Amino acid sequence: MKPEDFVKKIRKSILDQNVEIYKDLFNSTGVDQASDEYWKEALQFYGKLNSEERETLFKIVRQVSVDTISNLFGVLDGVTCLDDQDEDFTLTIGDEGKEKINGDLQDIFLEIEEDQ
Repeated sequence: MKPEDFVKKIRKSILDQNVEIYKDLFNSTGVDQASDEYWKEALQFYGKLNSEERETLFKIVRQVSVDTISNLFGVLDGVTCLDDQDEDFTLTIGDEGKEKINGDLQDIFLEIEEDQ
């Protein structure tokens, strides 16, 4: 798998699908159906928003997801280091781990986002 393909698959499964899951959950779950206090609060908040505000909320959710994925790719690429990290990460694919795919993941991801 090429780095571009990996990024596209991550983007689709984590970013695009999760935002759709959140939209579906917020639009199809009643406050009385939620058992978790966090979800009850979130659903009550969502219920007070008009349609334009709801779209803005999902834009915020999407942007937070973009930032999170970008930051993770930055760590994997070695652009950003974790506390007490002494070695670089190497992300490989294949049975023998010969094909390194990290190094430009964050740049690839951000380029794809800019083109959308």
